[in-house]
Amino acid sequence: MDLKLRELEGTALITAVARARASQNPDEDFYDPWAEEIVGNLTPEQVKSVETGRVNAGVLVRELVFDAAVAKILKDTPQGVVANLGAGLDSRPFRLGDLAARWYDYDLPDGIAARRSVYAEDAAHHFIAADVLRPDFVERLPPRVDLFYACGVFMYFKAEALNAMFARMARHSPGAAVLFDTATPFFARHAHRIVRGIKPGLFGGWGFRYDARPEQVKALFPVLSDIEVSNYGDSGLLRRLHGSLKLFFRLLRPVFTDSLFVTARLGERPLFF
Repeated sequence: MDLKLRELEGTALITAVARARASQNPDEDFYDPWAEEIVGNLTPEQVKSVETGRVNAGVLVRELVFDAAVAKILKDTPQGVVANLGAGLDSRPFRLGDLAARWYDYDLPDGIAARRSVYAEDAAHHFIAADVLRPDFVERLPPRVDLFYACGVFMYFKAEALNAMFARMARHSPGAAVLFDTATPFFARHAHRIVRGIKPGLFGGWGFRYDARPEQVKALFPVLSDIEVSNYGDSGLLRRLHGSLKLFFRLLRPVFTDSLFVTARLGERPLFF
């Protein structure tokens, strides 16, 4: 593996290290040999710069929640086509590869270069360098997409840019499923003070509390329909925390320790943008 670390944001390494730790833990039903290989090529200093046990637990629950949601949609859509937005070093297209006919992974050029150093493209896996916020992004999509997902990505974008992107995606693939997660408003403003490897000003400035309702998501993103919401705490994270760490999570959950997970559909006739 020729992994050029200068091509990666710290966020890509945060998730890769957390997945590797879970994969190496015999008590976890999670296997990610690609993440283990990535971490095996890092120095102890590089790992230490992005790793905390609290974040590792949250990343694992996020991976499991996304895995389950992606698998559910694809089981209902045989031979489905998936667009993975902001793919980074995400291993899901390979861990769940057989569930979809084709996976299209999108990221900026540096992210795709790093991705190619870890994973191999084939007839079912396509890596495409593109800015998903640009108007011409839809020209890089296959003729029809059944599922768009973004794991730990959209919170870095401005809400206005996301609305424009959703509208273009809806015109391209009306009715397609969309999966994404969000951060709390407080976390969006102060993430660089909480998580190692996060740069100041990196988040898009919007967010939802963990107990937000579908209509609140709809108000911010009117192109979305059939919205369902859940959160990572109730989806398994609380069960994985113990003692003072669990108390810490419960006390600060409304502020920054939990995230909203959104499942939706793209509207048939986007009215805006």
